[in-house]
Amino acid sequence: MSHRMIVIGTGPIGGIIGGRLARAGHDVTFVDVDKEHVAAISEKGLQVDVPDGPFNVKIKIVFPDEIQGKYDIAFIAVRSNYTPDALNTVVPHLAEDGLLVSLQNGINPPLLEERVGPDRAIGVAIRMGCQKLEAGHVQTATRGHLYVGHLHGRRTPQLGNLNGLLDAVIPSEITDNILGVLWSKLTYTCLGYYGSLADASLVTSCADEASRRMLTEFFAEVVAVGTAAGARLGTAAGARFIPLAEYNPPDFHPSRPFEERLAALNTFAKSWRLDDRKGPLRQIQKGIKTEVDFTLAHVVREGERLGIPTPLCHRVLEMIHQLESGKRQLGMQNYAELRASPTA
Repeated sequence: MSHRMIVIGTGPIGGIIGGRLARAGHDVTFVDVDKEHVAAISEKGLQVDVPDGPFNVKIKIVFPDEIQGKYDIAFIAVRSNYTPDALNTVVPHLAEDGLLVSLQNGINPPLLEERVGPDRAIGVAIRMGCQKLEAGHVQTATRGHLYVGHLHGRRTPQLGNLNGLLDAVIPSEITDNILGVLWSKLTYTCLGYYGSLADASLVTSCADEASRRMLTEFFAEVVAVGTAAGARLGTAAGARFIPLAEYNPPDFHPSRPFEERLAALNTFAKSWRLDDRKGPLRQIQKGIKTEVDFTLAHVVREGERLGIPTPLCHRVLEMIHQLESGKRQLGMQNYAELRASPTA
């Protein structure tokens, strides 16, 4: 059975996954607001560089106000700050039993559920570093891995169908724990903001013990909030953190002795590279608004709702806002200020 698919947002994630689906022969329409990107793809096709060989796919791409007809599957691949706009754009063009699928950072599936109900809303957690090199050109150095699931954790025929479509083009697996997987990934996304206060690797910004102790406490705040918000630490049924390739989030829960948490961070630090720069840094340098209000700020808001203090997360959030507005400059002085903060 063929499906009409629409991808809202043709950045690295939407471009690579949507491009793979289009190359496999599926009926895919792209939607984007970036005029240069739309023009480049319309004229030359979408160039997708992936480890199993670069390819170019000729694909229909339109602006949001040019969408026509109905679609069986809508992939939301915009940055999380644009999720409401993306949903307003696409929901009127969704078939009566059509699926909404979030290919995003942060905890977006609840917003999709509000529009179409729990069985038609699917979350996808993506482990794949990727970037847009220029208009019409996206790239990843990894094959990637997807986790797909409903928030309620049950398997449905539509979930199985979607997983089959995705798994044919990128390794994909069904999870009964999409909330836990998304929270696990959110800990890494928040680390990206922590690492974007200077144009420096964590190797540099966390070189001394005081800096590593502070990062350990930052992780503790994020994991404590995620646990209280429903991502359990253990393997019991229900939402639970999963180990990432980089670290296991529960190792940083504040219920563990601090020295054990610090030891976990030091183990993680062995994988840091001097040339590594965290994701949001480049956006900050280019003056592009980040997803901070729907990722790190989500942790702060949930902490306030649940009565869990997040002073370090709150201070990093303030600093990112100041960097975005030009009221603060990137640099190691930001970490010194963070360490000297009375909340730290």
